[in-house]
Amino acid sequence: MSRFIDIISPIYQDLLNRCDRRKITINLDIQDLTLKVDDDQVRDFYEKELKRAYKLCDANDKITIMQSVSENTIRLSVKNSSDNQLDTKTVEELRQKGYEVRSRFGFDTIVTLKIDK
Repeated sequence: MSRFIDIISPIYQDLLNRCDRRKITINLDIQDLTLKVDDDQVRDFYEKELKRAYKLCDANDKITIMQSVSENTIRLSVKNSSDNQLDTKTVEELRQKGYEVRSRFGFDTIVTLKIDK
């Protein structure tokens, strides 16, 4: 188990450099940077979903890295403001993995992984 900041920091730095070149804004909405989490699960989720969001985005779009903690649950999310939606097959595949997915035209796309504490 590692602290959340130790996992997300290198991922964020890499994304920041790539997004800067394409004029994509990155936001952080993180509740607890010191939270202890499973390294592989968190790293795998953010690397895959941030890569997917980056591909969907165009200049002036936003990507938000989110993390929230409640009494029993940790929610990890990647949100993007792109007008490009996830296709139906991808949405189904993500839902089969247990992810929550919201992807509708005119709204943000959000992919969320819920982890029980």
